Amino acid sequence: MSNYRFMLEGINYFNSANHLAPSPFLHYWSLGVEEQFYLIWAPLILGVAWLIRLTRRARKRPASQSNPTQRPYVATLALVAIMSFGISLVGTNIAPAAAFYSLPTRAWQLAIGGLMALTAIHWRRLSAVPAGVIGWTGLALIILACIWFSPTTPFPGTAALLPTVGTALIIGAGCAAPTHGCGRLLGLPLMRAIGRISYSWYLWHWPVLVFVPLIVGHSLGLAARIAAALLAAGLAWLTLRFIENPLRFSPKIRNPPWRSLGLGALATAIAVCVGLGLLKAVPTSIGHGKPARAISVTTAPVWPAASLDAYDTAVREAVAQLQSALATSADSDAVPSNLVPSLADAAAEDEEIYLGGCMRTFLQTGQPECAVGDTNSPTTVALVGDSHAAMWNPAFRRIADERHWRIETLAKAGCPLLDLPASIPALLRTYTECDQWRSQITDRLRNERPRLIVLSMWRAYGSVDWPAAFSPYDRAWLDSLTRTVREFREIGSQVVVLGPIPSPAEMVPVCLSAHLDDVTACEPERSAAVNEPGIAAEAAAVKAGDGQYVDVTDLFCTADRCPVIVGDTLVYFDWAHMTLEYSRALGPVIGALADRALAEG
Repeated sequence: MSNYRFMLEGINYFNSANHLAPSPFLHYWSLGVEEQFYLIWAPLILGVAWLIRLTRRARKRPASQSNPTQRPYVATLALVAIMSFGISLVGTNIAPAAAFYSLPTRAWQLAIGGLMALTAIHWRRLSAVPAGVIGWTGLALIILACIWFSPTTPFPGTAALLPTVGTALIIGAGCAAPTHGCGRLLGLPLMRAIGRISYSWYLWHWPVLVFVPLIVGHSLGLAARIAAALLAAGLAWLTLRFIENPLRFSPKIRNPPWRSLGLGALATAIAVCVGLGLLKAVPTSIGHGKPARAISVTTAPVWPAASLDAYDTAVREAVAQLQSALATSADSDAVPSNLVPSLADAAAEDEEIYLGGCMRTFLQTGQPECAVGDTNSPTTVALVGDSHAAMWNPAFRRIADERHWRIETLAKAGCPLLDLPASIPALLRTYTECDQWRSQITDRLRNERPRLIVLSMWRAYGSVDWPAAFSPYDRAWLDSLTRTVREFREIGSQVVVLGPIPSPAEMVPVCLSAHLDDVTACEPERSAAVNEPGIAAEAAAVKAGDGQYVDVTDLFCTADRCPVIVGDTLVYFDWAHMTLEYSRALGPVIGALADRALAEG
């Protein structure tokens, strides 16, 4: 089932291959697809044989008078291949991760292998010249795929035809003329030696490529990757020579068959038991430091008729309290033993940030009613944007009841509320659902006219994490920000744009798990985590639209560093989002900022 696990990880909005180390078992996905196909293959062939038998009985023709034919099997496999390829084409455009890892979108490739086996007798009838042309053509298709494909090539889809058809043509040519054409090249001793260890090499190559950079402490260049691949080939030869072949060809194991089956069952049982045992035996990463105090920020209520200076003073006092906690935490060395959420629980927050459906997933449009606090209050605060808006929900939720506000969350994964061309790298296509959602939310806000609209969004669109036709802080971004703010001001709402949270640039819980006694190893420098010129440009763009801009940097950073643990609270649950616990702790500060924004109106 590894292929489906990796498929789910591949479509997880909060998972990024650029920040999370790859699994050393990632290559097992193809073994999962293969075994799943085998589970279907045997019943499929037996089912066709049963139908043939029923047909003969219906026609009252004894089996001895019927010529055995492969046509029903060929037709069945051809149908499977056609249906699977169609699903693959659609899936590659709609859900690339699912298309890459799942059996229905890959079965056509295995079915072509079955068709080659069933039609081998016909391939053998080819003469040497046509067979040679076919073989070289197949090899050329495979080489073309190696040269042409890039990380942006939609796959499998039509691209998978090149290596798949190429392989089929080489096999077909080899049936007819194994020592002619490309068969001469593939029949060389070196090529045959590679063929003998190919399966073992496949099992070894990926773990070696994953672990060698961790061992040497840096990423590998081309020469080092080639050396790692050769190391994997050596390990493959050793395991083939001393483990695999002795087990495969030992008469004591092969005869009788129950011994080999029993050995396989025993090995499987041992692997399962060891895996289950490790889940219990391997300790969860828990901090070694002394228990830390919870973050405590208190704010005094400001009289509604007070001047803006009074509100500004309340904001400064709240931020000063938080700065004190940040300064204290920046000097800590060890992860506190009472960390919340724990490092083990942090990974689960990617599901909690969806807030029970308040944040729409990639394929969802529309927006359910997601209001908290006093839902009958005349004061509605709308929190709008992508996941970087949804993560502020606990902060606003904390102040909703005490201020008798109605807090409404309107969020969609990977979709900032700016009139910019939306794309979705996870699906390798235009993000049409984002465009639809934006239009629906904009109309909804025009009708509801909340007193305060709070906009927040991720500032890494257009980066390697999320390729797009625009990037934050560029002219298109800033102009769109001004237009959006002005549009909502024209309906009578106060508009606040929250600046970006500092970027730790790595998976914080993973980093802390490796540095339990050195938290500072995971703390980014403020200069690297904060884009000061970009924030200044955004502030000017928001002001041009008659809105208010809040630079939140001082809620996360001291003058020099941006702690990843403040008090007993983990700040980030991944590489870009703050934890819901830290968001909740910022509630009093956000409340003071919201009071200030409403007072200006």
